[in-house]
Parts: sequence; C-alpha cells; structure tokens
Amino acid sequence: MAALGEGPAQARVPFRAKASSARRRVRVGVFADSALQPRWIHEALARIGASDFAEVAVLCVREPRGDAPESASLLQAYAHVDHWIFGSGEDPTQPVRLDTLVRPCERLAFHPEDRAWRARMADLRLDVCFVVGAIDDAALEGLARHGVWRYCFGEALRPDLAAMREVIDEAPVVATGIRVMRAGAERYACRTWSRTIPFSLARSRERLFGRANDGLARTLRRLHQCGEGWLEGEGEPAPPRTAERAPNFAESVHGITRLGARIAMRGLETAFTVGQWSLAYRFADVEPWDGRLDGFHRLVPPADRFWADPFPITVGGRHYIFFEELPFSTGKGHISVVEVDREGRASAPQRVVERDYHLSYPFLIEHEGALFMIPESAYGNCIQVLRCEEFPARWRLEKVLIDGVFAADATIHRQDDRWWMFANLGTESSGVDDELHLFSAASLFGEWSPHRRNPVKCDVRSSRPAGRLFERDGVLYRPGQICAPIYGSGIALHRVTRLDDDGFSETEVRSLTGTPPVLGVHTINRAGDLSVTDTFARRRRF
Repeated sequence: MAALGEGPAQARVPFRAKASSARRRVRVGVFADSALQPRWIHEALARIGASDFAEVAVLCVREPRGDAPESASLLQAYAHVDHWIFGSGEDPTQPVRLDTLVRPCERLAFHPEDRAWRARMADLRLDVCFVVGAIDDAALEGLARHGVWRYCFGEALRPDLAAMREVIDEAPVVATGIRVMRAGAERYACRTWSRTIPFSLARSRERLFGRANDGLARTLRRLHQCGEGWLEGEGEPAPPRTAERAPNFAESVHGITRLGARIAMRGLETAFTVGQWSLAYRFADVEPWDGRLDGFHRLVPPADRFWADPFPITVGGRHYIFFEELPFSTGKGHISVVEVDREGRASAPQRVVERDYHLSYPFLIEHEGALFMIPESAYGNCIQVLRCEEFPARWRLEKVLIDGVFAADATIHRQDDRWWMFANLGTESSGVDDELHLFSAASLFGEWSPHRRNPVKCDVRSSRPAGRLFERDGVLYRPGQICAPIYGSGIALHRVTRLDDDGFSETEVRSLTGTPPVLGVHTINRAGDLSVTDTFARRRRF
C-alpha cells in the first residue's frame, strides 16, 4: 500500500483485546525529574490513568536543582525548527505540566533516602515504578513488585536524545521500548524497530514517541492479563547501560550541517524527479522470487499517477491483475484492473472499486464458489470484504470483518479449519509499517479474534504484509515488506515455523531488492503460472 508509506497523521488507535476484570488494576508509581515533561509523555501517562487495566497510584517529582537542562542544546533548538518545517501536527516534545494530565491519588516529593518516604511507598503496594527523566533507577529498586520501568530509544534512555544519533548517522532504524530493572537484572519488556527519517529529526521522533506511547499501555495491559511471571517469560535481556551525553556544540553544528545537506539533496530530487510505482508480470512454471526482473513485462503508468499492490487472477482462461491506482493530483487511491496476455499485451486500466477514502492492496480470495476482495480501507477505519457481483467491475460490500481499526494490507490465510488474518495496525502518530498483528476466526465471515501475543512482530524491516502467503514443497512462506531505509526498499521472504493460538514465529530465508534503476519492490503474488510484482523508480518531471 504505497500511499500510506509515510504513516498518516489521522491514524486510529489499534484494535485491542479487553482487559481482564478479574484482576485489580496494575498500580503504577510515576517518578519524574521535573513537573514539566514532553507532551507525549503526559499523554502516555494520562492514557494509563484512564484505562481499565492500570492506575497511577502516586506521582513523585524531584525538587528542581536549578541547573540548566542539557536538552536546551543547539540540536534541540534545530529540532523545533525542523518540526515547524516537516512536522505533521502539534510538537510532541513541547513541555506540559505533568499534573495537568495525570490525576494520581497522591502526590509526594521525591526523597528515596528518607525512611518515612520509603515506608509510604511500601504502603501503596506498587506494581511498577515508572521513571521519567534523570532519576537514579537503583534508588527505587525494591519499591515495586515488577521492578523499575523506563522508556528506551536505541541505546538512549533520555527522551531528549531519542533518535538523535541515528538520524545524524543515517542509521536506517531505531528501536523504542520499555526497559525493566528487577532484582539487579535488566531486560526489555517490549521493543519495536521503526524507520528513521534521515532528513528530519522531528519526523523520526513523531513515529518513535507514538510507538513509545502505545508500548507502555500495551505492556501494562499484558502484565495485567498474564500476571506474575510474565516478564520473566517475555522480552530479552538488555545490554549494560552506556554513558549518555548530549552532543556538544561542535558535534551539534556538524550534525545540523549534515542534516541540512540531506534536506537540500532531497529538495533537488523532488524538484526534478517524481517517485513512481509500476507493475511487472510474467508467466513461468516456477517462480523463484529471487528479486530479478528478467523476463518480466513492465506496465508503466502515465506520469501523473502510480500503480502498485498487484493481485492476479485467472477467470475463464483469461488473466487479470487488480491493483491500486493513485493519481498524484488527488492523493487518493482506488482499485483498477487490467487484462494481460502471455505476449506482454495489456488492456487499458478499468476502475472497479472507489470510495470517498483511500483504497489499496486489493487482496483477492475465492471462497465457496464466489470471488471476494479485501481492499485496504484504513481510512474507512475498518477491514471490509467485498463480493464480486459481475466480474471484473461490479463489487458490493459483503461484511465489515473488523471495525474501528487503522489497518494496512490485511492478508488472509486458511490453515486446516482455521482462518488467519495478518495486518499491520497503526496508531495516531506512529504509522503502520512497524507492527504485525494476527487475528483468527472459524470462518471467513465469522468473529475475528486478536492473537493473545499481538503484536506478533515489531520490526519495520519485515512486519508489513507484502502479498499472500504461499506453500512450496510443504513449507509455508510469508512475504513481508522491508520499509527501511525507505518505504518499499524490498521484500523479506520468511519461512513460517509456527502459526497457532499460542504463538507465531518465522525465519527469513532471503530478501528481494531491486537493482537500479529499480529502487524498490513491495508486493509479490502469483495465480497459476502468472507472477506479478511492483517496482519503484524515480523518473524525471520534465
């Protein structure tokens, strides 16, 4: 789904399982180095306080020390200008008073060395100590049953340093997660790998902080559902902490210079070229999916649009490709179809499904003698299935399978008597490329239930579906999109090693990437001996 590659600002909150009402809510103590914290942290904590699975039991703020914060650096000032130019909404780093959004039952000063203070903490029976800012985690050890938690961003523990090194050094991804200290050992309770935007620190942080916001709520919900022992069985050991410092003046100037050069290069690139997705197909007895396009027939759209997300089907001995067509003038995709033959000839595209919101990824499935389509309808806030009434042009809504989700590239697979749905779910500010969710049902039109380990994969380099699952020599394969360093960089082909109600796992067997002038691919599909894919290239505007 090429049109959502950058992640929409208006994304919805993902579908979630209900919290168990049988257990008391997780009691969280918040320990902050200042009453003023970034807006995204306020929102994360307010979300916890309003939930049915956790509560903020106490807020402890350390008294001001009077020293100037390191975050008031040249790079931080640049980040605010960067957000003004490239940001998609309100700046998530703007400071807000913590107690304006958090309504704890008690507020205390931060005095971990005081016995009376520690006795009061013991009386509160905290489950989690959540640390915000420059607080010594060791001073809080032993105060909460499930340890001391804090955000982490790659190797950085300070939010003001989040993504800074990765953007300056052009690292393709940066991880965000929850780091837990308990009984002297540290581990990640959750971690998601997201794409960095090499020309914008602000854009990279919007994604990162959105994931962090969602990650805290998800981790506390999982703790509430699974109870004692869950943390020991999840996540992975965290490496030793490294000393953190903000870049000095010389480093900041060097970083800003590099960022400025990238912005200039991007400006020149977009001024003289346009990125465009095209289709490619061929007929072959066996498709190796090795990334090479030798023997493929190319279908290049007019200069004012792109074609992507091809799904093939053969009907009555004739071959068709359904795909997303997006005119640049509207920025809104619809579903079109072309008929192709073995000699490389193709009909003119015919528009077949259109809504007042964006459509893409027309997943096709034949079931009980009928043909159905599950187009990506994230902007319709649902996953819906359409029935073909007259092939190929007449389709009607059959059913909304899952409502209230911002979901990308829903992909159906039937295994034995169970139906499985793979889809990437997005949040309000973090995009839809990172986290793969699983749903299952007893029938295609039945009630779809979320997998208890959702999200089952959290990696922008392979999570997002890139076409239907397929079997070869008794092995099940799942193609996933490589969305870093750019959206549509390639496809990671995985061998599925587990798919059941208790778990999902897969192993990457190869990656498919384009060779210049092809800069990327992000969908592969096959029907009979007809193989289809899409390719990304930049073409001159003039």
